[in-house]
Amino acid sequence: MRNLSKEPIISVRNVYKTYIGKHRKGFFKTEYREVHALNNITLDVERGEIFTLLGPNGAGKTTLIKILTTLLFPSKGKAVVAGYDVIKEANQVRKVINAMLMGERSTYWKLSGRQNLEFFGALYYIEPRDIEEKIEYLAKELKIDDIIDRPVESYSSGQKYKLAFAKALINDPEILFLDEPTATLDPRSANEMRTLIKKTNRQGTTIFLTTHNMHEADELSDSIAILDLGEIIAIDSPQALKDQFLTEEMIHVDIKVDKPINGVIPKLQSLKEIVNASQKITSGKSEFPIVSLALTSDDAIISSLKILHDSGIRVLGMSTKQPTLEDVFLSLTGRTLSEDTSKREEVVSHVE
Repeated sequence: MRNLSKEPIISVRNVYKTYIGKHRKGFFKTEYREVHALNNITLDVERGEIFTLLGPNGAGKTTLIKILTTLLFPSKGKAVVAGYDVIKEANQVRKVINAMLMGERSTYWKLSGRQNLEFFGALYYIEPRDIEEKIEYLAKELKIDDIIDRPVESYSSGQKYKLAFAKALINDPEILFLDEPTATLDPRSANEMRTLIKKTNRQGTTIFLTTHNMHEADELSDSIAILDLGEIIAIDSPQALKDQFLTEEMIHVDIKVDKPINGVIPKLQSLKEIVNASQKITSGKSEFPIVSLALTSDDAIISSLKILHDSGIRVLGMSTKQPTLEDVFLSLTGRTLSEDTSKREEVVSHVE
């Protein structure tokens, strides 16, 4: 279990966030809907760790990170960041944090990289001489010193992300918030970004990040909170989560098949030895669907293969695997991390 003996640098207690939206129903009726983005969130982040919110799109990750960075008020509950209340002491919170919430979209593209960093440094009242020293350091550290004086609109996507990361470090924050920091990056740029995150953390900065990428969460995190439908359903270290929810007796098998198995999953899940069954389909044209199974008996492998055969599915290959955070999420929710769960509205009233 996590060691919470030290005073946490972030403390969240019973936080809720509910939105009320209006939807037109015909010419004369308006329907009001409640969207429950966060439901009774409680967590602690230790100083110096990389803490990750892992969950599918629509789980509430961005909503929570906006509350912690003072961009949103919670509907109910309390959040304290670096000893400051995010509502009552928002200005003090902003002095000791920084964030990269929109990736490459968070800079001014018509300006140069240097001009961007000078502008954002001035917002933190950093002396001009100190800003220039900081820019030179960050540009060299992030390997953008050769492009720092070019307009940002000429940067590649990966270079724009590096500049956004430099902007987030301009004030030497105690806590750095990163919302899906690699979501739109190519594999090489994403790997570079993860390297930068780890290096920044080793230099003493507490990192709070969100992602729906289980491999990224597993690689980076000291602690993970799994968020689903606005609620935290598990929280611990990556290995402890896998150990807690996936027993050693469970067998994990990936079966490569020749076509999607829509309609076959319920048949597989009807086998009592199968704990979870899901399918993964990648966007690459040369890739084949993968049937991922968690079983309590190897006898179920034969039964599963028979179900696939009887359903007209040809098996192209099969391999066992180690438990992953995706398996943890499946065991808790019955869904994969790739599913969007943003639709959580309730009709609360009508106006005629």
